[in-house]
Order: sequence, then structure tokens, then C-alpha cells
Amino acid sequence: MPCRGRRTWTRRPPRRVLWPDDGYTKRDLADYLVAVSEPFLRLGGDRPMTLQRFPEGIDGEEFFSKRPPRGAPSFLRTVTCTYPSRRRHDQLVFDEPAALAWAAQMGTITFHPWPVRTADLDNPDELRIDLDPQPGRDFRDAVTAALALRDVMAEAGLKAYAKTSGNRGIHVYARIKPTHEFQDVRHGVIGIARELERRMPELVTSAWWKEERGERVFVDFNQANRDRTIAAAYSPRPLPGAPVSTPLTWDELPDADPREFTVATVPGILAKRACAWADIDDHAGDVAGALKLWEADLERGLGELNFPPDYPKMPGEPPRVPPSKRKADRADDEYLAPKAERDAEWGTAIAPPYGPMLAKPVKKLPEGEYLYEPKWDGFRSIIWRSGDMVEIGSRNSRPMTRYFPELVEAIIENFPDHSAIDGEIIMIDPESGDRLNFDALQQRIHPAESRIKKLSAAMPASFVAFDLLALGQTNYVEKPFRERRAALVEALKDAEPPIHLTKATDDPAEAERWFEQFEGAGLDGIIAKPLDEPYVEDKRVMFKLKHERTADCVVAGYRLYKDEKDAIGSLLLGLYTEDGQLNSVGVIGALPMARRKELFEELQPLVTTFEGHPWAWAQPEEVTPDNRDQSFPRTPTAAAHSRWNAKKDLSFTPLKPERVVEVRYDHMEGDRFRHTAQWVGWREDRDPESCTYEQLEEPVSYDLGSVLG
Repeated sequence: MPCRGRRTWTRRPPRRVLWPDDGYTKRDLADYLVAVSEPFLRLGGDRPMTLQRFPEGIDGEEFFSKRPPRGAPSFLRTVTCTYPSRRRHDQLVFDEPAALAWAAQMGTITFHPWPVRTADLDNPDELRIDLDPQPGRDFRDAVTAALALRDVMAEAGLKAYAKTSGNRGIHVYARIKPTHEFQDVRHGVIGIARELERRMPELVTSAWWKEERGERVFVDFNQANRDRTIAAAYSPRPLPGAPVSTPLTWDELPDADPREFTVATVPGILAKRACAWADIDDHAGDVAGALKLWEADLERGLGELNFPPDYPKMPGEPPRVPPSKRKADRADDEYLAPKAERDAEWGTAIAPPYGPMLAKPVKKLPEGEYLYEPKWDGFRSIIWRSGDMVEIGSRNSRPMTRYFPELVEAIIENFPDHSAIDGEIIMIDPESGDRLNFDALQQRIHPAESRIKKLSAAMPASFVAFDLLALGQTNYVEKPFRERRAALVEALKDAEPPIHLTKATDDPAEAERWFEQFEGAGLDGIIAKPLDEPYVEDKRVMFKLKHERTADCVVAGYRLYKDEKDAIGSLLLGLYTEDGQLNSVGVIGALPMARRKELFEELQPLVTTFEGHPWAWAQPEEVTPDNRDQSFPRTPTAAAHSRWNAKKDLSFTPLKPERVVEVRYDHMEGDRFRHTAQWVGWREDRDPESCTYEQLEEPVSYDLGSVLG
């Protein structure tokens, strides 16, 4: 493994708690990684590494970081990887303890190395098998399967090594000579898996579809694909107790308890005995023996198995439809086409569904190589057009095409053929015509076809485009934003309303003026886009500056958190109108779990009945009406069911309206907070009756037409 000299990571990891139930912090994580760095880097170093990051801890948002993050230290090494989609970009390579300490500072909990060394990125030097106990099976069953798997691998000329997964499963590895590509190694794994299944049919399965696995241990053969990774040896896992995926000897495995191997205990174990995989590099076998098992199965009539759903359709692959959905009374050509074939119908390099690139909140706009755009207040949508075929995808990849028939017509007329464009569906206020109206836009999401048709004529929507993902077979997500923007401007140069191209400027002073002015037209901030960055799906690459204000609100009810009986899910907020009515204005929803439980206890003395409560009309009925198309009156159950999920229960527990809380909010939509408010703190000095709309700031009005151009 290449060594580039000793370094120290001088920035002290902050005391951010990553495992809340155990109190382990970033400092503890960094100390652990440095303590195990020798075996960690010997086994996982000199390999492309994907980072599974939890900046706010294991209960917060997680994301996989494949590209080197912005601002990564210059001493970190990178290597350019090719992915199944044929995209290419750099990934980090870890060579030294300082790099691991930096990764801890970035909130990296699980490390996912590729099974290749940097000298040969196409031919794996590790054969990896993931034994995954299905419901009804546990770690002990995985141990039984692993011991039998060791024998099968030995017969195929491979010396097996085992480690805990950090959860219920076991990972079994063998070092192999890098003489075969990923596809061959995958076939070798399938050959081994099927042989193990033949020997232990009641315990082991290689069935890809969950409905066929039963209560058995699944041999996950797809972990052998390119760009598929398993947690590294000695990598922590994002689970209570801070478990570690720990190499064990075969003598240790039968009596092992995976819960005993944690960031607190593993360094001590390594101090008492050498790494269980210390000699793995001395036993590089040949995958040819495993491939003979695969070839023997081909002669038996057993062929290819399913690939991951994001892979292109592969030769000989079975239908990508669960067996239970393959109806025997239909011809083969009537089944849903495999995803790769459906993707090909679009004629675009990027096919639906595809996640949008996201933005990080900032307090000040960054300056430098950025383009600044208005932040539109609507439904984020990536739209595909191919001939007369249109798909409007939402932020969560749900298709919204049926809700906006008038946009479908406009897209066919204005989008270039075979294109994928990112933007925002907006609603111009039907009455004033000079500002956005998100509340009216929400009314468009309705289950009734007749209602959709009526609203599309009465309240037509518009679309503002701000990024280009694909044009024909040209994959623009790989290109820097400056190229994507230029191509988008050219693609929509002749577009007419209701299709618009967003305004943009490279002048931060102009962007600051927009930030102040455009709010009056219903926009809610500014987006800063790095000009040199590619489009990264579901990653926070951009920056957003949003308006932030505070208000004092009455707490008049709460909803429970998911399935918890003693934790607050959201607090219901109210403000008094001029005539003394308590109007529902929104909720506080983002709270740490410990605070949710504290608030539940704190608010119990205020729990009351609906009798005499200012929101007594909200008392749940046995059958609640479907009034998702109504805007008023503003009540916590103005939509008795969620607009997006008609079965979601939005009932609440009423509280005596006696406590006041200060909240942060960005802007109002009508007489409600547009987005979920943020907790600031209790205001014991405020009387509930003093919490009125008069305290709220009103932005100076601005003509929306000037923003749309």
C-alpha cells in the first residue's frame, strides 16, 4: 500500500454527539479510527472509498459521499472511477491515519471501500459475500451458514475470512488474484451461493426477490457488482451501541456476540491479539474454481440472476418483476418491460425517476464562481419529454403528470425533444396576478379527475426551468453548471409562457437586491450554484439563503411522533386575529428525540378536551371529509387528511392555549407559515392573547412579471 508519510490532522474534531444513546462524539470516533488505523488501512486502504456520512449524528440526515467533498485536505489522494452508467468521477483513497481523522470530522461513520486496488480498478482483488439473515433468522444462523460457506470456498481454492457486519449478518471474504473483471467475480459468487444453497436448502437462499426468500439467510451476490460495497473491516456502523464490523478468527466466530465489538472495545481487542485477517494478503486465490461452479450451473440450465434495479438491463437477466406480479394469463411480451427497456423509450441519457440536486442553508451568500438565481416557491420537479410522452417527477420521485395536464401540453410545445429539465412548478395568484400563491398550487393535487380538469382551466400552473440534466444521449449531469446553464438557455430560447427560464446573475450585489425585492412577489430566497460543479443527485451541492424571522405563537395542541406514545411529533401553533379568534398558523416539527420526550412530559398538565377549546370544531369525527381542495378556514384539520397521503391521520391532542413559544420562520403564505417553523424557546413573559398577526413583518410588494421576465 502506498504511504505518503506521517501527517496529523490538526483540526480538533468537535464534540458533536454521533451516537446519542451512547454519548459517543466525533472526538471518540476520531480516536477510535486512529487507534485501529494500521489494520484498517492495510485492509481498506489504497481503494476507492465511499463515505456514509451523518453530520448531525445517526438520528439525523445521512448521505453517501462518493466525490471528494469541497474543501477536502490537499494530502488526500483521489482516483477516477467508472460506474455502471459509464459516468466517471473521482473518489477518495485513504492511505494514512490523518485522513481517517479528517473523515471523522466530516461525520463519516461507515466506510465503504471498493474491492479493487488503485493499480487496477476493473479487476477485483477481493471476493466478498454478504450473509444477510432474513426475518425469522439471526446472527447464530448466519454463523452456521458462514462455517459451511468456508468449506465450499476452500473446495473452490479460496481461503475464507469472516467478520461481523456490525448488525445481524456476517461478511465472508477471500483475497483473489486480480485477473478477472467484476462480472466474472459476480458469477463466481453466484456459483458459490448456489452450491451452498444446495447443501443447506432449509437455511440458505440465493433468491433475489424477498417474497421468495422465506426465513432463510440470503447470500447477497449483488454486492460483487461494480459500485456495490460492503462496510469496511473495522468500520463503525450507524446503530445504537456504535458497533464495528470486526474481523474474527474462525475459532472466535461460533461464540461471538456482534454487540460486543464496538468503537469502545475493538481497540482493546486488537491490543490483546493481532488482527484476525493479518495474513489475508498471503493467500490470494484464483477465482477460476468459483467460475467452474457457475459454469456447471449453466449446464444444469441455471442462468443469470437479477442485477440491482439501477443497473442497465444485462444479457440473460430474468424479468425485473417480482414473481407474484407475473401473471400466468398474459403473454411474455405483455409484462412490464425491464427498466432498461423503459428507460430507452425516453431517448435521454438520464431516465426517470431521478433525484434533484439539493441546497445547503447559509446565513450569507457565498462569493466567487457562482451563479445566483431566485428561489422559487412551488413544487420542485424534474420533467422528461420525448415526443408526446411527458413525465413530471416530484421531489420524492412521485410522478405528478396527471395533476397538470395544461403543463403537459406546454412542455410538448416548448421543450426540445428527448430532454430532461429541472425546475419548479409555480402558481401565479389567480386573483392578483402579481405574486406566487403556493396555497392555490396545493389545491391542484386532487384525487378526482374532474376536479383536476376544472382547476387546470381555472388556475393554470407555470414552470420555471433552472437546470438541464439531459438532451438526447448527452448526459449533462456530468458537466459543470456553466455548461448546463448555457445549454439550457439555448434549449429554451424560443419558449413561451407558461414555460419560463429563471433569471440568473453572477453579481452577488444584484443577488442581494433580488433577495430583498423578490420576496414581495412570493419568492423565498436566493440559490447560489457553483459554476464548476456537476449535477449531483440528492446531494446538497448548492447553497440557499432564505428569509428568517421570529414570531411568538400560542401552543394549542400536539401530535405524537410516529409510533411513539410519549414523544411529541409536532407542536401546533396559533396566532390571534383582530376579532379574537385563534388561527392555526403552522407547526414545529424538527426536534431531537430527547426533547420530544421532555416536551411530552412538560405539556401533560395542559392536555384538555375539545370542549371549550378554541379549535373545538376540529374534534375528530368518525368519518372525516375529503376537503383537500379547500383553503379556508385555517385549522389544524383544514385538510383532515394529508394532501399527498389521504390515509395519513392528522388529528391532534388539544392543549389549553396558555403557553407561548418563540419560533423562527421564513415567510408567510396567506395567514400561515409557508414552511415548518423552528423552535427557539419558551416565552414565559408573553400573554397568549398578545400573540397576534400584528407582530409579523410584511414584505414590500413586487411585480412577479418582472421576476419572470
